[in-house]
Amino acid sequence: MNKIGICGAGLIGASWTIGFANAGYLSYVYDNNANSVENFNKYFDDLLLDLKTIDPNINEDKIRSNIKLNCTIEQICENAVLIQESIVEDLKVKQDVYKELDRLTSKETILASSSSYLVISEISEFVEHKNRCINAHPALPPHVVPFVEVVGSQDTSEEIIKKAITIYKKANYAAILVKKETEGFVLNRLQGALLNEAVRLHEGGFASMEDIDIALKHALGIRWAFMGPFEIMDLNAPEGIKDSFSRYRTGIQNLAKQQNTVPSYSDEYLEKLDKEQRQRLAYQDRPDRIKKRNKMIALIRKLKLELEEDV
Repeated sequence: MNKIGICGAGLIGASWTIGFANAGYLSYVYDNNANSVENFNKYFDDLLLDLKTIDPNINEDKIRSNIKLNCTIEQICENAVLIQESIVEDLKVKQDVYKELDRLTSKETILASSSSYLVISEISEFVEHKNRCINAHPALPPHVVPFVEVVGSQDTSEEIIKKAITIYKKANYAAILVKKETEGFVLNRLQGALLNEAVRLHEGGFASMEDIDIALKHALGIRWAFMGPFEIMDLNAPEGIKDSFSRYRTGIQNLAKQQNTVPSYSDEYLEKLDKEQRQRLAYQDRPDRIKKRNKMIALIRKLKLELEEDV
């Protein structure tokens, strides 16, 4: 079977849909929003353009023919190898949907949640067949950022985990295994650590929002597009990773001691953030900036393909 059921046709669901369809999977899409098809079609052309930036030779007709919109929940569940749930980040809503998905699907169908922070043991609490439920959390937007982190609960079978990773890899995603449940998984724990420190630096008056962003996009971000923290440390000293950490561990540990406060993210501070950011980018200009962001990501993907550094 090569059918994927997409539950939730917002931006994340639409992005998953075109990604799976481009890899040759039949993507059946369900959303209980009456405007879901109209909204999906608004996204589609821009998403397709991003894929063409990565590979000008993609088969647009194949992608379109692999996507089935306006399906019922029963239709996406029938004979699906995997259901990718991308609905609202609300535990009760997800629990109710999972009970329905569990009832309607084959017992071999994988039920995968795109949730950023809700763990699958909570989402699947009232599901009968917990062994086939996983978190499969993407990076945004998943049609151009080829990443998904897979984690099960203590009830999830190893066979299901292996099967899910195989499916995502076949769909051209870099699929990693998170060995045990943890809030935020790997991606958001790393991202959260960086965001918290960015806020501490900004709120403490050490640097402006703009300069903190510059430090990331013109320094760390360039390296991080091709290497992770351990590989970077391995190349930062003559004798490799052990040598690198030995040289810098005292400084790194001293920083960690200073980074143990939790930012309040108070409404007052968030208002300040918003005011400063709107001076940098007007609200009405955000859609154009999002399009440019996706194009830049696609161009990085294209370069990584040329350098044989992509998935």
